[in-house]
Amino acid sequence: MKAKVIVIFIFGVLAALAVVCSIFPTDGITIGNIKLEFPTLSEVLAVKDSHNTESGDTTGVMPTDPEELFKYQLEHMKTDDKDSFMEFCQKNPARFHMPNNDLAYFDSLFIAMENAESEPMRILHYGDSQLEGDRISADFRERLQTAFGGGGVGLVPAVQSVGAMTVVQSASPQLPRYFVYNMGEHLKNGRYGVMGQMAQLNGSAQFSFRTSELEGVPHSKLFNKVTMVCSGSGKASVMAGGVRSELIDTVSGTDGLRLLTATLSTPVNRVSVSANGKMDIFGFMLDSSTGISLDNVPMRGCSGTIFTIIDRRTLEPFFKRNNVKLIILQYGGNSVPFMNKEKSIQGYKNSLIAQVKLFQRMAPEAKLLFIGPADMSTNVKGEKQTYPQLEPTIEILKQVCAETGIAFWNLYEAMGGHNSMIKWVDANLAGKDYLHFTREGASKVADMLFNTYLMYYRFYCKRVGRMPKSFENKDDTTKVSK
Repeated sequence: MKAKVIVIFIFGVLAALAVVCSIFPTDGITIGNIKLEFPTLSEVLAVKDSHNTESGDTTGVMPTDPEELFKYQLEHMKTDDKDSFMEFCQKNPARFHMPNNDLAYFDSLFIAMENAESEPMRILHYGDSQLEGDRISADFRERLQTAFGGGGVGLVPAVQSVGAMTVVQSASPQLPRYFVYNMGEHLKNGRYGVMGQMAQLNGSAQFSFRTSELEGVPHSKLFNKVTMVCSGSGKASVMAGGVRSELIDTVSGTDGLRLLTATLSTPVNRVSVSANGKMDIFGFMLDSSTGISLDNVPMRGCSGTIFTIIDRRTLEPFFKRNNVKLIILQYGGNSVPFMNKEKSIQGYKNSLIAQVKLFQRMAPEAKLLFIGPADMSTNVKGEKQTYPQLEPTIEILKQVCAETGIAFWNLYEAMGGHNSMIKWVDANLAGKDYLHFTREGASKVADMLFNTYLMYYRFYCKRVGRMPKSFENKDDTTKVSK
């Protein structure tokens, strides 16, 4: 074939494709269960950088490399000047979105944390699979306990569904379990408890707990207070350091929730609990008797709309008796792929509002912080890009927080915005599923969250005229009993 004919053929094909590009519907053609798409002419001719990231910051160009982004955010947090702080609150992508721009929203929380050594308090961190394994929570817990005191991993289920990196546990025999979210069997009576899951004891069982050797979280490794959260009739004891102690009801009441507790004479890193009776076990708390406890409560596949299903009598007493001062809700990612119709969007918004109002009624002294989903990548016309529905979903979450009067942290913007997940995967801060953080990435998220929290705490101290607590790491010299 002559070169002239080949050239004419190539240009003819290109011309034909250009015609198809110009007339093919932009939203594709659906044939049965198959959707056919074709790029537009402008998309074919445009020069793209699939790793480009955008941000909500209006002060200038944001770094796209994760490490540079962290440095940028820290640099813009180092201020005691009111004007600089106000600029941070208005423009920095890592800022908290406060209800009605109320910068004093967390003041009562700051007071409680400063008093935690004499009046212990709890934080509950609820979320989806992004929290599994104690990711994000573990490092955030460590930062807070370093500054305000406390120890232990906090609340853990009777039987762990997904292994945690901070605690190793076992149960014998395996007990029947029920989950309010997308795992296993469900209950008609809704008695799932504070973790959204329950293990049913009818007879005797042995539970063992040992904190792990995970680096970077020394405060989680030691605890001197063990509590079984349950209902029903029965008794339990704990073996620690070669000494057996009875778990006793710390508060007698008519609400039906039992907190069977033993305070140990020496901090330990492992215990075994023996229980006998007919009880619904909602979890075990491995705490220090002073300071802050932070509970990690992951719910795989959950969108955060299940709390109104749980029997309130297994929830409300827990918040009241354990001085819960902050409830973090980290949801939205599982709903992103389905936010494509107005009816589903409005339904999700209404359901989340109902969940927030439930917490506000059950724990009126607690502050609420909603953390939106991280960036998520999917295949869009043949390349990895942010889910098209992600930003609209985040706007819905902002509306929920504004209408219910709670704080919002936009993790999507804090990590770099549009297509930032691609950068995080390239830096080994997120997995190849382009959804979940690695251990290192989760630690980075915890650092960003804590640094933002620290910014508001420092400004609180400046407003009330007191020195902030030291946030420097302290040597862990507590002796471990094994």
